[in-house]
Amino acid sequence: MQNMDRTRIIFIAIVGLAAIIVCGALTFTFVNSQLGDQDEATPVEVVADVDSPTGEEQPTPTVLLESPEPVYGPNYDPNDGLPNYICGADAFGSYFTLQQMQMSGKDVEHGFHLGIVPFFLDDDPAYDVSEEQRTALLNAGQWNCLLTTLDSVALSSPGVITAIVDESAGADQLWAREIDTINDLDGKRIAFSRGSVGEYFVYYTLDIARLSPRSDVTLVAQDSVSDAIEAFNSGQADVVSGWEPDIYEAETSGGLPLLSSNQLRIVMDVIVTSRQSIEDKPDLVQNFHNAWFDTLKDQVEGFGLAAQQIAEWGHNDWSFVYPESASEDLAAWLESVAQADLGDNAFVMRDTRSIVNRLETARRVWEASDVDTAVDNVEDLVNASFVLRAADQPSLQPNGKPVNDSFSISSQLDVSGVSTEDAQTLVVLPCRSFQFLPESTELTLESRRILDRCVIPTLSQSVGLFLQVQGSSAWPANDPPYTEEDILEVAEGRAQSVVDYLVSQGIDPARFIVEATLPPEDHHNSDDPQIQAQDRFVELTLITVGR
Repeated sequence: MQNMDRTRIIFIAIVGLAAIIVCGALTFTFVNSQLGDQDEATPVEVVADVDSPTGEEQPTPTVLLESPEPVYGPNYDPNDGLPNYICGADAFGSYFTLQQMQMSGKDVEHGFHLGIVPFFLDDDPAYDVSEEQRTALLNAGQWNCLLTTLDSVALSSPGVITAIVDESAGADQLWAREIDTINDLDGKRIAFSRGSVGEYFVYYTLDIARLSPRSDVTLVAQDSVSDAIEAFNSGQADVVSGWEPDIYEAETSGGLPLLSSNQLRIVMDVIVTSRQSIEDKPDLVQNFHNAWFDTLKDQVEGFGLAAQQIAEWGHNDWSFVYPESASEDLAAWLESVAQADLGDNAFVMRDTRSIVNRLETARRVWEASDVDTAVDNVEDLVNASFVLRAADQPSLQPNGKPVNDSFSISSQLDVSGVSTEDAQTLVVLPCRSFQFLPESTELTLESRRILDRCVIPTLSQSVGLFLQVQGSSAWPANDPPYTEEDILEVAEGRAQSVVDYLVSQGIDPARFIVEATLPPEDHHNSDDPQIQAQDRFVELTLITVGR
């Protein structure tokens, strides 16, 4: 009995020792993994790049969640108990409101310290932050906000749009050699900076003419806008998409402007706030938005001082705003962007359908280009509450106008300066066959849907474009024969029906040119149904008033 007890005890001891060893090993592995997570950033898989110029699929990159050190203003005191608010932003004129906020102390005045992560600051590799890393850092909540474009939000859904910064009004451009219209892009090689708004600008432009990025053109994707322009200037591309001031280098190889965001208002800069900040720190997010509009008010009312503060922030070769010419430098930045002040923001956020529509359009354009997009509801990508609370504060309302006051989603949009003098054809739209109700000039439901898809998104976002609407009618045989006036009356009536529908959808009636045309002479008095069908159309041509 004693031997049995001793054996049992030894057995239990051995089992216990083995269990201790196993538990120890597991604990060691777990602790090491946790320490490793602290030392190494978590890789995040991002959207794959478009096909390379050679047609080979590019590898899917990964991004490390490691942010550069934020730059703080002169009033920064890490021991004063104020929370930090971190925003990432490029060197761009309307984004410099952040630098002005720091230098003027508006951040501290509103109860926080603003930290700016300036991309590509002074060619410092630490601030070489890719598009994928930017969205990953915001999505992970390591940044509170990111200043970026609306199309980027539609693509990757890294956060929520909480305010509008501006609308590109000429800063983004498409340059080409020996190309007159968008239709002529068919078969051409197009260079752009991959993952940037320049890529989206290309896809949107192709979509207008129903040209496929995969089969109708050759994409020459590059790592930066400067690389894209170099590819264009070296003859590797026929067209290049980029932005000011780099894009003007395309002139050295005979490039000419084909299209800019002044005509095609599809590029909008926004403040994107992390979901974690909105959920966990809504009061801090509100304080930031109050400070943003307070700073923007100071910029409008005291432009010279605001420009000087931005210059005094330093890094002048990065911002291109210098102390000796601060006002001129900042004005040059802002001439080609239509800044959205608090009034514009309030108008947009009281009815977010215009922003939601733009998000839907952007996502559709990305998807039509075979780019993987986020699958969430775009209506969830807009939060109007912070702007609306700021708009309730009279002290934040500006008494003046920004440098470029042409923000198009506005209750006070002025298009009186736009005319058709020296107008040029930009593109003949591919939609031209519209069905009408029998013996009528009234559009069918299907024809209205075609206009909703083919025309309205572009016209509603592009105050610098006119639409030439040319109606055509068949000339059937009849006894007595129809006259030329009879046929033109029907043709013009059909063109006017298209215009009436577009006006009913909110397009300014002053932006249409209505014309009628006759069928070819050998089609007159025809009994052939096929010939008659060929002559029943409404041709739509986008007209630009300047390049």
